[in-house]
Amino acid sequence: MSTGPKSFKIERKFQPRVQIDLTPLIDLVFLLVAFFMITSSLKSQSVISVDLPKAVQTQKKDLEDIVISVTKNNEIYINNVKCSKKMLIVKFKEIHEKIKGKVSNVNIKGDKLANYETIVEVMDKLNQAGISNFVLSTVGND
Repeated sequence: MSTGPKSFKIERKFQPRVQIDLTPLIDLVFLLVAFFMITSSLKSQSVISVDLPKAVQTQKKDLEDIVISVTKNNEIYINNVKCSKKMLIVKFKEIHEKIKGKVSNVNIKGDKLANYETIVEVMDKLNQAGISNFVLSTVGND
């Protein structure tokens, strides 16, 4: 009484599983970490060459918002942009308006061969513009 051949069902023990390869993702993450490490360290370097005087006690600062550099030739740079002595008060008032109400550091980097008079003039113009919170940069005596 058999009507025909019996069908056999074959069961597979190993079924393929779909997996996502994470190796390219890990490579991408490492590349991003390396990129941000390199770009963040480049921001803190200044283009202006200033030979800072040495001091026994120095304080490490994080990235400053405003950097004023005075070179050995008594040239004044505000955030790597050259500025004449006549325009200092105007630029400092603009900076004061920009940082009003914010916590900002103004860092004066005076070359050890720069005239003391030029550095005092910069500090005087800062005070006239209403910026009284500034620091003078030095290097440690290592």
